[in-house]
Amino acid sequence: MKVFVFWVGVFVLFVYAAGAASGITTLADTRRGKPQVERGREVFVANCARCHGGDGMSHTTMGEMTEAPNLTDAGWQSRRGNARMIASVVNGRGEMPAFKRKLSRQDITAAVAYIRTLRR
Repeated sequence: MKVFVFWVGVFVLFVYAAGAASGITTLADTRRGKPQVERGREVFVANCARCHGGDGMSHTTMGEMTEAPNLTDAGWQSRRGNARMIASVVNGRGEMPAFKRKLSRQDITAAVAYIRTLRR
């Protein structure tokens, strides 16, 4: 019986290592939110970087024209909860257009999760 348990453990370890090496999302990655943040980065680059810049600091021509906030600013982030950030993306805010017809709720939530990683 101990030999069987040993080989099952080796098999599980092998499958986990092979999945991690091939880029397959593991349960541990899902619990840490890794896929959501990765998806959020993709959404951000495709939809937000034009104004907010790839680094989130808004040092772009469009960012300066629209006075887009520096998303990396810790003070700015601490004054805004996730719900407010999501609502701003869904409905638009100031010069920022609404994305409710362009992005899914999951994509918007993922983008906010990614923006939280930009905090400095």
